[in-house]
Amino acid sequence: MTLILDRVSVRQRGEIWLDDIRLETGTGLTTLIGPLNSGKTTLMRVVAGLQPPDSGRVLVAGKDVTSISVRNRSIAFVYQRFINYPSLTIYENIASPLRLDARFRGPAIDRRVREVAELMGLAGLLDRRPSELSGGQQQRTAIARALARPVDVLLLDEPLANLDFKLREQLRADLKARFADAPGVVLYSTADPAEALTFAAPTVVLGEGRVLETGDVAAMYARPPTLAVAATLSDPPLNLLPGVVR
Repeated sequence: MTLILDRVSVRQRGEIWLDDIRLETGTGLTTLIGPLNSGKTTLMRVVAGLQPPDSGRVLVAGKDVTSISVRNRSIAFVYQRFINYPSLTIYENIASPLRLDARFRGPAIDRRVREVAELMGLAGLLDRRPSELSGGQQQRTAIARALARPVDVLLLDEPLANLDFKLREQLRADLKARFADAPGVVLYSTADPAEALTFAAPTVVLGEGRVLETGDVAAMYARPPTLAVAATLSDPPLNLLPGVVR
């Protein structure tokens, strides 16, 4: 499975949001890292079909999907702010995408829901509704729903950003294990250098709507090719001083 962005550009209100993005990722996890307004969410929206590019193409498994509607793309999207169906139980939230998939019927839906719920630590909460859960449990539900149905591309847009530190640490480890053998393309965006280093996956550094660097995140952290990459991967932030080398 491959995902290719071929010279993708997006402009809004006279501003460049994505500038000539050329990117190719394969099966498994790829991390997108960049500061606020670097273009991470816009890139994911283009891949999902929620934001049409002004120029360029999106190809999934060699097929041009640029003009294909959202509902006809094999995509799942997890947002920074968890989105669940408030009137449905956790079981039905996770089952909802499976009921639209002809590959799953009756017992197969039940098996898959319970398998994903166990993976995400929700097995004892399936009869509850989202309002009865903590923020972390609600985000786990949103992630479980995205994981339930096999898709070509799974997009996660800073899904842990609004959770407390301890829960973020735990979920990072859970997700890293889950994505280790993912059959499709997984794009995970973050502004947190520690998160990118924890996943230790192929990494794309974004800045001002451009791809600044791609490669091994540990190598880029140890020997950043540019100051912008160094600043993006530094935690705490770099202290920069003007100077002259003699």
